[in-house]
Amino acid sequence: MLVKIFVQENCPNCPQSKELGKQLLNDGVSVEFHDVRTTEGLAESLMFDVLSTPSTVILKENKVVQSFLGATPKIEEVKKWL
Repeated sequence: MLVKIFVQENCPNCPQSKELGKQLLNDGVSVEFHDVRTTEGLAESLMFDVLSTPSTVILKENKVVQSFLGATPKIEEVKKWL
């Protein structure tokens, strides 16, 4: 399982998503952070139809199993998909 978290610097809700990612990392979950203001982050966001930040995408075997677009999910919501 892999969790991709999409953020940007001036997003008022992104610090919550960054904290979610840190909690998941502490629990041993693979997490990638992507800044959509970078070329690489924007390219990655387009692959998952991420049009707003913060967004969280959960993948299993390179397939999307759940997306939370434009909002930060609670850690319990993420864990039920892992």
